[in-house]
Amino acid sequence: MSPTARKTPAQKAAAKKRMAAAKKKAAVAKKKAAVAKKKAAAVKKKAAAVKKKAAAVKKKAAAVKKKAAAVKKKAAAVAKKKAAEAAKKKAEEERRIRAEEAELRKKQQAEAAELKRRDRARAKAPPPSGPLHPKLGYKYVCFDCSTKFYDLNKPEPVCPKCGADQRDRPLLSATSAPSSAPKKRPMQPLLEDEEDTLPAAEDGTPFEEASEANPELGDTIFGGTLEGEPVSGDAENRIDPEDIKL
Repeated sequence: MSPTARKTPAQKAAAKKRMAAAKKKAAVAKKKAAVAKKKAAAVKKKAAAVKKKAAAVKKKAAAVKKKAAAVKKKAAAVAKKKAAEAAKKKAEEERRIRAEEAELRKKQQAEAAELKRRDRARAKAPPPSGPLHPKLGYKYVCFDCSTKFYDLNKPEPVCPKCGADQRDRPLLSATSAPSSAPKKRPMQPLLEDEEDTLPAAEDGTPFEEASEANPELGDTIFGGTLEGEPVSGDAENRIDPEDIKL
């Protein structure tokens, strides 16, 4: 058949039908392609969400790791501080123990020296004086509490009241130390008749007031004369001016 030949109605209908089928098929393919595209977009969106969630989880894990590192660092700092404090406390305790040991040694040495000195002093102490009682021994008067007791013939005369060893008695106590002050000479007392017949001044003033007002009058009386007259009384009872000084 030539191309210019006319198609029959049946051919036209068949061609139209084929065209409609092809068009429908193309529409179905286009619809399927759109659904596939939409589905691919959804899958892509879901993958992005999963990726975003994974990034958030990774970020959270990094924050947790960072926080754990900070906690670990803080714990290390606290442990280091505690170790330093423990070391400082241990050093102070060792220093205190050494100081106490040194003080104890010093005290023991001082006590040993004091014991040696006391033993030497006790060895040089004079033996007790006085009669020896056959049963009670020597009699003592404690130098510390003044308690009287017997030593009962024991080698150590210890006071039963205060526990003082009488061999430790000081050689010179404050009460037995000699006084360096000169002894005062007591004034000779006046006789009753001399007290009653003390001279007075010319104007009738008693002797005490007159002697204060006129010292020469007192000198004249103590010299033995009053206006050239001897003082009444015995010569041996006459008052010496040096006896007036107290």
